[in-house]
Amino acid sequence: MNLALTSDFPSTAIAAVIELMQSISRRARLAWIPPFTAIGREQFVAAKALFASYGFSDVSYCDIDESPDRSVLAHLAEFDIVYLTGGDPIGFRRNLFRAELPARLSACVAAGCLVVGASGGAMQLTKNISLYRLLTESLDDVVATHREYEALGFVDYEVLPHLNRFGPAFVETVRQYSERVAHDVLGLADGAAVLHTGSGAFRCVGRAARFRRGTVTAIGAAA
Repeated sequence: MNLALTSDFPSTAIAAVIELMQSISRRARLAWIPPFTAIGREQFVAAKALFASYGFSDVSYCDIDESPDRSVLAHLAEFDIVYLTGGDPIGFRRNLFRAELPARLSACVAAGCLVVGASGGAMQLTKNISLYRLLTESLDDVVATHREYEALGFVDYEVLPHLNRFGPAFVETVRQYSERVAHDVLGLADGAAVLHTGSGAFRCVGRAARFRRGTVTAIGAAA
């Protein structure tokens, strides 16, 4: 299984992620998937240029919102790398399921593709996207409806991107949340990533923290 869950790649260059992408193919075909058409159209040109600056020039826009190209999405596993951008995780999840992407992304992973997610896109690869809901809903309400926000489940934890941008009060809420769910929460600062290149093991690069049953532990290593 080849997965890279990041806080903000490629906005922050993460050498380990770039090296992993290069190990898949030096001339990789990359599918770029945003959650919403409007965001995608606005950001794609700049995103394509940024990937090109890292050596990846074959980048294709893949819409899953207003104008999905079913013929392209049906052959997603033919790409070397699939990249899920940032964006509202709840809307992203809705459009992923509407476009029948869960099974197709599973096929990509099975075929040996590398799936890279950033922020809201990374959250789609995890157990659940409910961490995002803690920004606007009470902890009790989020826990009560947790099952309604299950994600793709490629990994057995949840991800909190942009750990460095949150104040102590929200981090404390996340710690309390971790006491009430059965799996870990990995908090990733910008510039951090979790890399999966085997059947179960993973490694973190950059600043990261594990929230486990109410205990917070710093993890990670230099990128």
